[in-house]
Amino acid sequence: MYKYCLECDWQFDTAGDHTEAEVSKRAIEHFVETGHTVDSLRLPPPIVRRN
Repeated sequence: MYKYCLECDWQFDTAGDHTEAEVSKRAIEHFVETGHTVDSLRLPPPIVRRN
């Protein structure tokens, strides 16, 4: 999941070791602190390669 602000350069995603719940919580905190609108994109699941 990728969340980003429509009004500034804020962004946060699950690409690191963050859960979707953490990303959502950070997005809500950003909105509460700034009043900015936050939007999101769902990232594709990782590709698992097997030999």
